[in-house]
Amino acid sequence: MGVSSFEILPDDILYEIFRYLSPIDVLKSFLLLSKRFSRVIRNQYLWHIHIGDSTMSLVMFNDHCHNVLKLIGNRIVSLRLTLVNVIGGWSLISSALQYHRTGLLQRLHLIDIQPHEFDKLLRNHFIKQLHTLLVDVTPLNPFNCLQVEGIYLVK
Repeated sequence: MGVSSFEILPDDILYEIFRYLSPIDVLKSFLLLSKRFSRVIRNQYLWHIHIGDSTMSLVMFNDHCHNVLKLIGNRIVSLRLTLVNVIGGWSLISSALQYHRTGLLQRLHLIDIQPHEFDKLLRNHFIKQLHTLLVDVTPLNPFNCLQVEGIYLVK
């Protein structure tokens, strides 16, 4: 069986192609294609993951979280989650993070987490392993209505 031109592309070109796809699409499409693709995906590409967007359904979000974390959770260094329009998004992520080993996770970026879910995050034991926690909120997020001054988090 011959080797296709696609299979001999350098890793850097593959990473550029992968940038246009979601992590779950990369996993489903390329992980079992060949040993080389499996190595590239597991060992290098999927260290920094972004899950979610403003149009993703709750079922799809949950599926993405569990599938990505199940396959490569132990290699993720950075996780970015868009929780816009995802009711209970942090609870889904939290259970997936507890179920799948994520010992290398150092950076967590949450977009539009709700205040009550943020409280749950701060009480979670896994927060201690993080080096960086970023929280972005949209203009309609309840965090913008809170009257709080001088909040400072320390590790």
